[in-house]
Amino acid sequence: MEEPCQEVLELLASAKALLMGASDNHLIITLHRTLKEFFDGSNCWTEGIGVMVVPNTLDYPIRPITGEIIRLQAVIDQNNVLQAAVLLQDLDTLHFIYPYNNVQPMVAIVSKNVTSPYRDGRPFVPFVPKEIYRNYGIGILDGLVGWMMSDDGQSYSNPAKGMGRLLRFRNTIAQARTAASHMNAYGAQNWAFPQAFRVTSQKGGVSTFNMNPSPITAR
Repeated sequence: MEEPCQEVLELLASAKALLMGASDNHLIITLHRTLKEFFDGSNCWTEGIGVMVVPNTLDYPIRPITGEIIRLQAVIDQNNVLQAAVLLQDLDTLHFIYPYNNVQPMVAIVSKNVTSPYRDGRPFVPFVPKEIYRNYGIGILDGLVGWMMSDDGQSYSNPAKGMGRLLRFRNTIAQARTAASHMNAYGAQNWAFPQAFRVTSQKGGVSTFNMNPSPITAR
């Protein structure tokens, strides 16, 4: 698990300055809730996961480098042609609609979200690519502060101001969703098959290629 980036530490410090008396643990857990809503609504955190397709096999386990899969956006072959496939209910298995006759590499483009806000039983800042905070940090801060202000009985409780910040946060979600939909347009050339089967660092808010070679035999 990667350590928190400087961008999220600055975001948490800004939130604490606006919420006098808020505990670090409460801020971290609420940040997790805020990020959950942000990524679920925007689809802006994606990763390309490689799958080596083999004959007579329809199901393949897939696993992201970080975070957890929430949706399948597309599957492309090495010619950048979209392929028919779905994500099974467990969200960890890619199912092709039709079998293939030849061994060939493909890439599943998935949307992701943050995982547990705990490490070793204690609240821990969830990993998110720093580019997300650079692009949408002001809106995420609005969401974090808005949710904290919406809590009753706290020294910083202010439902009216909290509602205003949450409105701005949801506008940011809409902006991120629009940007992601333009970048990831189906049928366009935005999806590009990676040039090598290897795991590298995350950049640009979109994880780089991740190869998962072990299939599950077709049912």
